[in-house]
Amino acid sequence: MPLSDRYSILFEPIRLGPKWAKNRFWQTPHASGFGSDHPSSQAKYRETKAEGGWGVVFTEATSIAPEVDKSPAPLARLWDDGDVRNLRCVAESIQKHGALAGIELEYHSSIGYMTEGRGLLARGVDPVPGDSALAVPYAGSLVELEVEDIEELKQLHVESALRAKEAGFDLITLHCGHAASLLAHFLIPYYNTRTDEYGGSFENRIRFTRETLHAVREAVGNDVAVGMRFGVDTLDAPFGLGDRGIRQDGEAPQFIEAMDDLVDYWDLVIGGFDWAQDAQSSRTAAENHEAKYVAHLKSHTAKPVVNVGRFNSPDTMVDVINSGQCDIIGAARAAISDPFLPEKVRSGSIEDIRECIGCNICVSRDIGMGRIQCTQNATIGEEFRRGWNPELFIPAANKENDVLVIGSGPAGMECAMVLGKRGLRNVHLVDSASVLGGSINWVSKLPGRHEWRRLIEYREHQLSKLKNVEVILNAEFNAEEALDYGAGIIIAATGSYYTHNAIDPHSREPFGFDTVCAGKVLTPEQILRDDAFVGRRVLVVDADGYFMGPGLAELLAKNDHQVTLVTRGEHIGEYLRYTRESSATLRDLYALNVEMLTQTMARPSASGGVRLTSPLGEEVREFDSIVLVGPRVPEDGIYKGLRRTRDLWAENEISAVYRIGDSVRPHLIAEAIFSGHRLAREIDNSNPALPLPFIRERRIIGTESEELAFEAAALSVRS
Repeated sequence: MPLSDRYSILFEPIRLGPKWAKNRFWQTPHASGFGSDHPSSQAKYRETKAEGGWGVVFTEATSIAPEVDKSPAPLARLWDDGDVRNLRCVAESIQKHGALAGIELEYHSSIGYMTEGRGLLARGVDPVPGDSALAVPYAGSLVELEVEDIEELKQLHVESALRAKEAGFDLITLHCGHAASLLAHFLIPYYNTRTDEYGGSFENRIRFTRETLHAVREAVGNDVAVGMRFGVDTLDAPFGLGDRGIRQDGEAPQFIEAMDDLVDYWDLVIGGFDWAQDAQSSRTAAENHEAKYVAHLKSHTAKPVVNVGRFNSPDTMVDVINSGQCDIIGAARAAISDPFLPEKVRSGSIEDIRECIGCNICVSRDIGMGRIQCTQNATIGEEFRRGWNPELFIPAANKENDVLVIGSGPAGMECAMVLGKRGLRNVHLVDSASVLGGSINWVSKLPGRHEWRRLIEYREHQLSKLKNVEVILNAEFNAEEALDYGAGIIIAATGSYYTHNAIDPHSREPFGFDTVCAGKVLTPEQILRDDAFVGRRVLVVDADGYFMGPGLAELLAKNDHQVTLVTRGEHIGEYLRYTRESSATLRDLYALNVEMLTQTMARPSASGGVRLTSPLGEEVREFDSIVLVGPRVPEDGIYKGLRRTRDLWAENEISAVYRIGDSVRPHLIAEAIFSGHRLAREIDNSNPALPLPFIRERRIIGTESEELAFEAAALSVRS
């Protein structure tokens, strides 16, 4: 289908100083887990976005000096000529598809106590001494910087910008956002308490940024675009800095006007030290949630403006541009979920967009220092090491097979979809339920999780387009029926379930509620799927540590139950810290008067009550209902039944039986989907049950010995 006139504005070229972006799609800087030490993985990851039609593709926040390295976080570095060589590979891969390659330079203001430099502090930046030491994030002291130190820091930015230009990047962004970089700290009164020409008044606080920008522009010349990522509002307490920060209706417009002559574009974001407010999950923020902070700021600049806000819908993108809010659509998570989003809009295939569900698994990998991962897109991060492309499916060598996939949850749907796209002759996806989706159908009933239904909707649409795939619902199956079905390959995707007699992962013993308090014990499925009766006083025992326990507590409290949430962990929903949902979750639970007990063990008492034991002591309490959110158990009966009848496979023309997803090991939804995807991608391998080896980027001794010498060319900084 041709491009709709409605969306044509998204594909208009736009000028960025000396460069022209081919359209209005801008993949913003975000971590991938590859940094500059895994250049081939980084390059192929970014190249796939460019191939998918993004007009501008950035790498990530890139450290410009060893003393502010973020190790062990695997972020990019641009310290020397070796980094130039690695990142040149990334820039060239992006440009191969007609996109502009961008890099974000950052001198992070945290104290470098955990760095490659083995504890080196920033040049001239010491912790605030003595009684003035503040327990605040990024507590480096600008007060201690001498003028000579400031000049040296400006020169560091110049040197890194020159390296970025040498590496071939088209756009160079200086980071002045999220209350994190040195530029931001000079600007923000909360951090800058200097009393000289670099502190105090607004004019003084912007001096360092203006002088640095000017020096960078002079150095790189007129053939590279220079811009700024600017945090326009550091927000109210408790998530921000209040009036000692930067506000969208205060100094932010003044800052934009004061710097406008020195930049070619603005990338506007929000958030103070809690940058999660910029990358909020779908639980707390809708699409374009930053509009109230940024919509009016375009009037203060003559340069193109980029906005972010978990944009998914092309209609929303068109609306925000037409409204004058911004000129360019910035996105990280949408580009992770679907690298080919722009191309699908251009080609009229909007219904095929793999929309971000806002679960923030990708963000959790950043914080958790791991390789990028996405619940919706199993191929993300696998572009180089496994050779996967989200839109390219090679016909299977064994495509003349019929496949039975039992279970239409996330893993089963994904596996059937990929098998169908790889051309297997007949793929039957069967389920005892009346609808596709498995556990997602009831998990998405939790507060703020409704967008997770996109996991079902995308796959359901893809399956409907595949003529070799048939979906069969309301079909009960056991091992004997699967054996007689007539499929050559059988895949069990039967999921997992919560139990009444779960094992406490801390003590490795049963909780014991099922024997003493049997009539009171409920599982999450009974509440969300079966609409079971729940008493007035409810204890939620969370041994899962992610969204389920807090989500059920919130749901029950909203339905007027008196809720106590107990966990052995140090935090409520410990993994929510990584998805950056912890603060908002605690806020909402407090507002609903949910009692939250951490580091607390719950056990039944002989009286039928619950014994709560913590470092603060022990007490016995009475509850009407106990919701046990324990470790899940694989639903593997069909798989094991088939394995027991292996001697009958040949006469039933069955060549293989596999299992995927939670029926192997209950895990994140992202892992279940990856499991189904991986098996389908490798179904024609010699042993698909075992993953194929993947490419590991590593230095092997003996192949690059010349690079190990201290005098090696790659270590040159040429300052």
